[in-house]
Amino acid sequence: MQSNESKDLDLMEDGKRQMELCNACRYCEGYCAVWRAIEWRRDFTDNDMTYLANLCHDCRDCYYACPFTTPHEFGINPPQLFAGLREETYRKYAWPGSWGKALGEKVAGFWLVFILFIVVMLGGIFAKNGVSGVFQKYTGEGSFYQIFPETLMIGIFSVLGLWMVLGWAIGASKYWRDIRSSKAEKVSIQDIKTATKYALSLKFLDGEGAGCTYPSEEPAKARRIYHHLLGYGFLLNFASTTLAAFYAHVLHIPAPYPVYHPVVILGIVGGIGLIIGTSGLLYLKLKSDKEVNDERSVKTGSAFTVALLTVAFTGMVLLIFRDSAAMGVLLAIHLGSVAALFFTAPYTKFSHFVYRYLALVNFAQEERVAHEAETAQKAKPAKKTIAVAGGVASKN
Repeated sequence: MQSNESKDLDLMEDGKRQMELCNACRYCEGYCAVWRAIEWRRDFTDNDMTYLANLCHDCRDCYYACPFTTPHEFGINPPQLFAGLREETYRKYAWPGSWGKALGEKVAGFWLVFILFIVVMLGGIFAKNGVSGVFQKYTGEGSFYQIFPETLMIGIFSVLGLWMVLGWAIGASKYWRDIRSSKAEKVSIQDIKTATKYALSLKFLDGEGAGCTYPSEEPAKARRIYHHLLGYGFLLNFASTTLAAFYAHVLHIPAPYPVYHPVVILGIVGGIGLIIGTSGLLYLKLKSDKEVNDERSVKTGSAFTVALLTVAFTGMVLLIFRDSAAMGVLLAIHLGSVAALFFTAPYTKFSHFVYRYLALVNFAQEERVAHEAETAQKAKPAKKTIAVAGGVASKN
């Protein structure tokens, strides 16, 4: 049976073959950032393929436009190719690497960790409070901490937060070193601004206004909308958590807060955005064209999306029933799901936004340099031709 390492190697080599054919064809010129980046290259290294894979937003416009997809002998399928290479990226740059294989490659390992964290949280709460204590109503300021000690909660999530950021930072530094050409100019502030604008607007899922061809050949804007809801929903929840920390540790007003409180409003809006966004993306994934899917990518991506949906859903349920006797169990489930998400973040699709953003920064720099070169070329004085005996001569 072929190992995953040899499969990845075969995928990389086939990817180079496809990109050389695409570069010769250029039928998809101008479709998205990937095709401009391809034009600036003649040969493709492993690092180039990693960069292009993470620059791809999986809009699939190129696949449905291409005349050389299966059953043509060329078998061109960039979306499937890049999805497989992105999965390889998550494992290659994960730290520690062995954990990346266990949690990023194997969906069963991811769910085992996810369920384990929830069970540990439940066990800890029952051990501290007993059955009667857990199923008791707790209301008013600081009621959460009567179930789960505040210092312990802060300690656990501080460690997990640092673990998540450290894992992303180590992976990002190795990835950035690989995708940068030795001849590349330094990245400017303008490049970062451009990349940020591309990322926040999801420019390359727009299909020039018509939307991308996902989940089918018909252009639609649904996927872009769901991605916006997920991304901005997550940011609103992060803002809610940050504001709650300010109220608790600076103003000394502990949670939970009333429904009309800014912390709760941000959490509700963000939670609804996350639930709609993740549910919508899962629905589109079920309907997506199987000919374009990478099977391993679909499994791991769906697992991450379901995990994120679990966090959002349990948070909303906890908010609704926080004044009931079910609050203790709901708090344990929610905290367990959040803890698991943080712990597995460096090894799952959660890390894709880090690599994609860096790919966009690299692209913005390449785009700027190419534009400057084109402008300089146009600014050169045109050559004048003069007739001379025996032929034509030219001069500036």
